[in-house]
Amino acid sequence: MRRLSLPPHFGALYVCPAEDTESAQSAAAHRMLSEALPLYTEERRITLSDPQTLLCTDMGKPYFSDLPDVRFNLTHCRGLAGCLFSPWECGVDAEGIRPVRERVVRRVFSAQEQEMLRHAAAPDLLFTRLWTLKEAYVKAIGVGISYPMREVSFSFGADGEIVCSKTEAGFWQTTEAASYVISVCILNEKHSS
Repeated sequence: MRRLSLPPHFGALYVCPAEDTESAQSAAAHRMLSEALPLYTEERRITLSDPQTLLCTDMGKPYFSDLPDVRFNLTHCRGLAGCLFSPWECGVDAEGIRPVRERVVRRVFSAQEQEMLRHAAAPDLLFTRLWTLKEAYVKAIGVGISYPMREVSFSFGADGEIVCSKTEAGFWQTTEAASYVISVCILNEKHSS
């Protein structure tokens, strides 16, 4: 397990290798959650009770019933698992760089995003970047992919800044080992209009 370098106000993001099966990936993410939680709470000076009660909202977003100041989210894909902690509602998504899926593009990408994709020098990378940003956002708001994803649209500034149509959200993204894209979303007043 290692910690990636996020902007300080985003929180803490940990990643580790994960195997190919869905169950092994999920187990790696949950193992990382239990190993990293004491590190994050100590850093934030939050007292842990033992054991923590892990629950899920009706839409499946996990939370600790007895730690309302600790928000977190998990992600996993073939080869990688991640665990994000934040003082804010948050979401994280990681995916291996995958080929453009036209059906997904038509269904969930905005007209602006589709145009960016048509002119992209590396369309597979851009597709994965946009998809993981959308996933991180819907995980942060706690609704998953039932959300009409076309309503959240992304572009990139000249300096690499991630620009989103939803101003209450802040984003960070990295390409891990040139094989994975990891996207983080936080919701806080700092990003509100």
